[in-house]
Amino acid sequence: MTAAVNISGASYLAGAAPAETHPGLSRRQREPEPLGTLPEPVTNAIQEAHEDGFETEEPDEALLAAIDELRSRPYRRVSELDVQIDGTAYVADLQLPELEVRLGDEELEEYNDGRVVAYDDEFEDEEVNRLVGLIGWDGSPQRARSSYVRTLVPEEVEAFLDSYDYVEDENGVSPIIVERHNWEPPFTIELRPFTDEDRWGQEVLDAEALEDDLREFLEAVIESGTGADSPSFVTDNVPESYFETVAVESDVREPPLVRSNGTVYYVNVSEGDHETMPVTVTAETAEPTEDGLARFTLTVEVTEEKAGATVAPSEPVELHSQIGLPTPLWIAADGEYHLLYSDRYEVPVASDDDDISWSLADDDLNRQETAVSQEISVEETLRTTYVVPATAPEGSYTLAGTFAALWHEDADDHNRTDGIYPFEVELTLTEI
Repeated sequence: MTAAVNISGASYLAGAAPAETHPGLSRRQREPEPLGTLPEPVTNAIQEAHEDGFETEEPDEALLAAIDELRSRPYRRVSELDVQIDGTAYVADLQLPELEVRLGDEELEEYNDGRVVAYDDEFEDEEVNRLVGLIGWDGSPQRARSSYVRTLVPEEVEAFLDSYDYVEDENGVSPIIVERHNWEPPFTIELRPFTDEDRWGQEVLDAEALEDDLREFLEAVIESGTGADSPSFVTDNVPESYFETVAVESDVREPPLVRSNGTVYYVNVSEGDHETMPVTVTAETAEPTEDGLARFTLTVEVTEEKAGATVAPSEPVELHSQIGLPTPLWIAADGEYHLLYSDRYEVPVASDDDDISWSLADDDLNRQETAVSQEISVEETLRTTYVVPATAPEGSYTLAGTFAALWHEDADDHNRTDGIYPFEVELTLTEI
């Protein structure tokens, strides 16, 4: 079998991953906990809300104290509790009294000296010390000004707030801001269904409810696979509605997630940086193997001669990919993707059928386990020869690949520029 090849850049690289496997999302994922694991007063109040509704003119002190005990636990949200009752997940909205104390952003030049306290002053009451320590800043880069929040407010805290209006810390003197939420009756606890938006803390779009072209695009990206054992998804065509609907991002919100067939995905589309990356990529036919398997070679060259690209001549360019550089390649045949072999793969590759087809020895590897990189100096090249498996019959194929790069545009600047290079290999196989 012989191979004829041609390579062209693709405009976009797209990918999708289940939200639960995304590092950033999984860390902040909310998970309802069985109701009985909460403090007894909280459990009883939420159970009452579930059965008959909860409303009171004067909440029990044991309930308020239990809420504060929950608040003291790390990463605990209290105004809303995610609970599971008889196998169903709910959000319990606690409309109970809540005191919040924080410092204002402004640094004052004029203030009443007699009503100023320093952030490191010591008080007899430990709760007052905790309040001042939370809202003031000690200058440490590891922490910032925070808020003090209580449901059952100690008398000593109320006395402190009556006596002082300002805190002096490493930022200067700022006013104490006191906010009392839900301070008047009736006090209630209400339950509502726990949603995907609650779980992930951001909007979740239902793919079925989107316009046809956007839904089909998202489903194609999701179906293409998200692990090391699937090809890159590169394309020149992304629906405009993707950028209007899914890629929307601002300072106050993150882009929505997408729900498809009951699973929530993080979907990302990145535009290629072909014009600004100081690399060129070429493809050429190679001699078949002794067993008659088709081969071809991809060559990546780092160059300072490329128009539109700037690279410091004395600094190498760092290439990044998955499995092996410049990219793993897969070919679709018989309804399945088959791995092309390369001796640059840095993860174990299994051989099937006497070295005529290959696959990853472990298809459960994450992206960190399959990440590879290499530095290449200006005017140097990286050449990789691929062997096409015998499972691919003669015909024409489109193979997708991508790699990323980091480089210095100025040798005196420690910051590096980054970019991605999605591309397609047009491959024609012909029987000898």
